[in-house]
Amino acid sequence: MKLPEIKLIERDLQIHFTDAIDGFVFDQMKQQLPNYHGISEMSRVDFVVELDTAILFIELKDTDRDGIDAASLEKFYEKLDSGKLSSTFASKFINTFLYRWSEEKINKPIHYLSLVTLEEGLLAELTDSITKKFMFLDKKGPRWKRRPLENCQVFNIESWNENFPKWPVTRLNIPANA
Repeated sequence: MKLPEIKLIERDLQIHFTDAIDGFVFDQMKQQLPNYHGISEMSRVDFVVELDTAILFIELKDTDRDGIDAASLEKFYEKLDSGKLSSTFASKFINTFLYRWSEEKINKPIHYLSLVTLEEGLLAELTDSITKKFMFLDKKGPRWKRRPLENCQVFNIESWNENFPKWPVTRLNIPANA
């Protein structure tokens, strides 16, 4: 069975999945869109992708995009330094998990992958900061049959493409005002 090619776009970044069963933009805000989640109070990841053996929750933050202003960039780095960014990422995972669990769509191991256009040296620090928010997930309850989260990792475009050559990220170079 040939799997469909799935291209998911967030602003100026596109991820091309060549081996996914399904994938869609989960962070849809317009009610008329097919995957509109319907609960605006819940934070959520950008993409949900189903593979043969796993489900990917994917969050993107692109600080290198065309048109981002200095104030927004400064606010982003303040959130990174204060730990608020990792809390936001953790909340997005938990709310997405709850939403998909409520839909009875959680039937495979989940991997939480984030693509953030940061310098290489900051990626491990952000990964560790997010992972610390999930410390309870590393413990296994005595009656648990499965883990809620298999792993959590943060990549930039270069490290993503290096680690996931079957899911390349490209910049579309869409003008900021388009």
